Amino acid sequence: MDRDLELQALQDTRRRIAALEALLDELPELFERRFRQRLQPLLDQQQQLLRDNADLRQRLLLSSGNRGLGRRLRLLPRPVLQPVRPDPADAGALPTAVSAGPTHR
Repeated sequence: MDRDLELQALQDTRRRIAALEALLDELPELFERRFRQRLQPLLDQQQQLLRDNADLRQRLLLSSGNRGLGRRLRLLPRPVLQPVRPDPADAGALPTAVSAGPTHR
């Protein structure tokens, strides 16, 4: 009787281990998906800011009758934000947690 209980406990333990291993296998994909979900609004906002900046520069250049202003605008540093350029191998895919690199450790 004790032997049957031990075998049953062993089988239960093996099933739990298999379920935990399956969960561990899913974790990288889960983290990657969550990272992309959080990153997308930031990328959208970055693109909008870059478009807005270019728009404002163009409007200033067009509205200024003063050539000096246009020259000064061209001498101003470009925006600090640069569009994220994913690896060409990803064919336009969003950056990933791995490709974006750590921000701190």
